[in-house]
This record gives sequence, C-alpha cells and structure tokens, in this order.
Amino acid sequence: MNKNYAVAGAILLSLNVYAQEKTKIDSLNNYYEIQEVNILGKEKNEGPIHKIDAQLIKDFNKTNVVDAVNLLSGVSITQIGAINEGSILVRGFNSLRTPVFFDGIPIYTPYHGNFDLSRFTTFDINSISVEKGLVSVQYGPNTMGGAVNIVSKKPIKALDINGQSGVGFADGTGVNSYFTALNIGSRQDKFYIMGSASFLNVDNYLSSRKFDRTPLQPSLERVNSKFMDVRLSAKFGYTPNKTDGYSFSIISQNADKDIASAIYLG
Repeated sequence: MNKNYAVAGAILLSLNVYAQEKTKIDSLNNYYEIQEVNILGKEKNEGPIHKIDAQLIKDFNKTNVVDAVNLLSGVSITQIGAINEGSILVRGFNSLRTPVFFDGIPIYTPYHGNFDLSRFTTFDINSISVEKGLVSVQYGPNTMGGAVNIVSKKPIKALDINGQSGVGFADGTGVNSYFTALNIGSRQDKFYIMGSASFLNVDNYLSSRKFDRTPLQPSLERVNSKFMDVRLSAKFGYTPNKTDGYSFSIISQNADKDIASAIYLG
C-alpha cells in the first residue's frame, strides 16, 4: 500500500509543475502583446528649391543679390522705406518672415529687421538658393515664407584667380557705371583660402525723355540716385573629409548711397 501512494503523489507533483509553467508562459505572451506599438509615417515632402549659380548671374549681368534673385520664379523684388532699401519677397513674405543666410550665418538688423540686400554684390558669390514653403527647423525662427541661402565662392585648384570688369552706358551721358572685382585663392589637400575685393559705382540714372521737368528734377539725370559699393572678404576653410567642412570668413562691406527726393515736392 505504501508504494502505491508514493507513485500517485509523484504524478500529481509533475502535473502541478507543468500547469504553473504553462500559466507563466501565457502571461508573458499577453504582456508583450499589450506593449505592442505601431509607428506610422509618410515620405518626407520637401518644399521647392530654386537655385542660381555664379555663371548664370554673370550671364545676366546681375551685380547685386536683389537683381540676381529676381531671375527666380515665385520671387519678387521691392524697394521699401524712406531710404529705398532693396528687398525680396518670397511668395509675398519679406525678410521678416524669410531669413537670409550668408554661408550659413543669418543676416539680421537689430532695429527694424529689414536691411538693404541690394548692397550685397555678387562678384564673390558662388550660388544663391531659395527654399519656399516649409523648411527645416535648423534654420531657426521666422521661416514662414522659406529661406534664402547665399554661398560664397571657394577655390577649386592650387592657384585659382578670376576677376571681371565692366562699364555701363546711358543714352546721352556716356559711361554711367563701372565695376571691377578680383578673387584669388588656393586649395590644398584639406585646406583652402580665398580673398576677394570688388568695387561698383553707379552714377545718377536717367529719367524718361517724356517726363515733364520739375524744379526738383530739372534735368534728364535723376538727382541723388547714384551709389557706390566697396566689398572686401577673406575666407579660410578646412575639409577633413568628403562630408564635413569648416570655414572662417571676414567681410568688410561699405556703401555710399544717395537718396533721391520726391520730384513733386515744393
């Protein structure tokens, strides 16, 4: 009799162990089923990007950034304020909602936010790109209209020298404008250096021959409409590999601009 009870007890013990182990496995599966997470996404939809390079700017003889950007669709130019500052509008948004970057550095003015973008000459610029609509948060605030990126030139060979000069003529006055620019640089294995200098002078432009003269505008030349821009820049860069690059730039930009008065005052 004692032997029979021992065998029955061993069978019950093994059944109990199996039942507990089965329960543990089921609970573990249920736990991971509850924690299941579904992630849904969609393909990145970037806004349109329009770009002009140095060759196109030169072909159309655009000497400042405002006139150069006017070559792109969806971008319009305007003259604002009492001092006739050149500005651009990207889908109707001005520089307060469309920041301008020069080599990745945002351009801001501390007082009213707008600045005269026509004072930026194009002789040392490699490309200008305009991003419209939603842009990356890396651009920072005030990007409702998009972003404008100005990229300066870099040398492409050991001794890289290029420059340009030109004159402009106005009917009845002869030479009305002239400019000259020079870029000198050197590119080595992982380093490059670039220096640029430019000078632009524009005399008073001409009014229409059908315009009726006034006491404030007695001649064909528009009084107080001339300007002069002088720009010096230097750039040093380090490129450790094909994907990374670091640069240090110094820019000195000076302008002498006359402000034409209203022709019908007085």
